[in-house]
Amino acid sequence: MKVKQQVRELFPTPLWVLDIPPSDAEPFNAKLREAIEKIVAPRPNVPSGSNWQTPHDLHTRPEFADFTQLIEISARSVAQFLQVDRYPMMITGCWANINPPSAYHPTHNHPNNYLSGVYYVSVPAAGPDLIFQDPRPVSIMPWTGKLTPHTANAAAEQAVPGRMVLFPSWLRHHVPSNEGTSERISISFNLMFRNFAETAASPRWKATAGEA
Repeated sequence: MKVKQQVRELFPTPLWVLDIPPSDAEPFNAKLREAIEKIVAPRPNVPSGSNWQTPHDLHTRPEFADFTQLIEISARSVAQFLQVDRYPMMITGCWANINPPSAYHPTHNHPNNYLSGVYYVSVPAAGPDLIFQDPRPVSIMPWTGKLTPHTANAAAEQAVPGRMVLFPSWLRHHVPSNEGTSERISISFNLMFRNFAETAASPRWKATAGEA
């Protein structure tokens, strides 16, 4: 008896990766790094394994105007892909992270936002990738000798200078310890719908006559 098999992937978790050409990324990142250094200088002492973060208002500062425009263009493209571009979004927070050797970010997500993202300004040769956790509450994954997208409970996205990664804000992720000899510098940001309650949160159904 012959059986036809079909594989259907249910409830996919999208991830958007955008890369700036290296020839453009290098001067762009140098400008960003200079602006970030001015904000964190003089750097306060932090415990080993900790990092420096800027205030969450970089998107409001003139020196980050080009970067803010890059976020807005990228977010608009994602919104079009998801067919939600009729609901305008805004940046709710944008900040830089400076991870010296041995520093890391524990597992977390970004509550009360729709999209989140990170842009890589500087990454050491042995710099850690961005690790996303399987969002399913229970997983049984017998070891098969090789991990694939269908058998792993985590996925890594490579950190590359000039790369921006956008993802759903609910998706949990972490950054392992920086095992390199130089700093890892990134800029994180969140986006949420403007006037969400008035535009996107209303009921999707229409009551018929006589219904309460």
